[in-house]
Amino acid sequence: MPELASAQAAETWRAGPKEFFSRIESLLPEIRARAADTEKLGRVPDDIIQGLTDAGVFRAVQPRQWGGLELDLASFYEGMIRIASACGSTGWVASVVGIHPWQIALFANEAQREVWAEDPDARASSSYAPTGSVRREADGFRLSGRWHFSSGVDHCGWVLLGAVVPDDGSGAEFRSFLVPRRDFTIDHESWNMAGLGGTGSKDVVVPGAFVPAHRTHRIIDVFHGTDPGFAVNDRPYYRLPWRLVFATTIAAPAIGAAAGAIGAFIEQNRSRVPAYGGPPVAQSPALHRPLARALADVDAARMRVRSTWTDFLSRLEAGQTIPYEHRAQCLHEAAYAHASCSGAIYELMGLGGGRTMAAPGALQRFFRDLLAMRNHPAANLEFSATLYAQAKLGVEPPPFVPTQRFVL
Repeated sequence: MPELASAQAAETWRAGPKEFFSRIESLLPEIRARAADTEKLGRVPDDIIQGLTDAGVFRAVQPRQWGGLELDLASFYEGMIRIASACGSTGWVASVVGIHPWQIALFANEAQREVWAEDPDARASSSYAPTGSVRREADGFRLSGRWHFSSGVDHCGWVLLGAVVPDDGSGAEFRSFLVPRRDFTIDHESWNMAGLGGTGSKDVVVPGAFVPAHRTHRIIDVFHGTDPGFAVNDRPYYRLPWRLVFATTIAAPAIGAAAGAIGAFIEQNRSRVPAYGGPPVAQSPALHRPLARALADVDAARMRVRSTWTDFLSRLEAGQTIPYEHRAQCLHEAAYAHASCSGAIYELMGLGGGRTMAAPGALQRFFRDLLAMRNHPAANLEFSATLYAQAKLGVEPPPFVPTQRFVL
């Protein structure tokens, strides 16, 4: 086992999920009060990031030997749902940046040491779409180009970038490249969005950086279960399916944003009286069914996350595998969470009265955030539905392709 990065931090986090939730709950009033300012700023404020850091959000899935908690993913996602219920942008950054230590734990131990040995609070953003270029060099690779939508990059000293290594005779392959801050720049003019505006999901530019082989992660290793990080992190926790870990990382903020939107809608309509007169709208059946549907859809999505990830970890800890059908179901449920949550809030948007679209209002901001999340590739309902339905129908899974970004 490598040396402990912070024995004191490891001791602090033995409290587990209850303490994790308590620390998150203490941050929510401030996060909620500053959600509009976060959107205007175009990134999560520094002091909010510090609060999340102090709460352990960015160490939650980090290996224990590097000062992390190794919090079960069901609890991690629940924490991200709660943060997003206060601010969609903050919840998105917390979830996406917060999950990256789990993938870094799959890299070679030398890469883990570079990231965390001197700073166990080191953070990484990401952009996996292979929009840059890479070529092989002795003992590594030369990486260059522009990558888009790197959420939370302003607060990160590292970035995970996806690229397809060209065929050198053994076939092209997709890898994630772990790049330090000294080797990339941030295009601060590249982010101006109407949804998730506070995530600061800016472009990253790499002007030809050398990346040693140990700071790369091959999709082929994911497929074969030969990730180099297993040399030190060979625990069931790090053998959960990476594709599904990432899909639920994207779904959790959507569930939270929908919960926040419902809360804003209820608060807005508790005592509102229609402009044309009559009893309070809280007595109107026209409002009751859509609100009940939204509550049921969001609660169902939230419960599915908890039950799925509790089941997955229990299976691996018992020495079992996760059947392909269950993995396909999880992928679809993550995408379906986006569709069901955004659809439910869309219906509420037509029932809130003239103030629904008021610029400072939380409801419309949550809805815009949900629409932005709905456009993430992980929310592709047709793709996931096909895999899930085919699995139920007994159709063989699609063949593995080494240039694909993820493995189910």
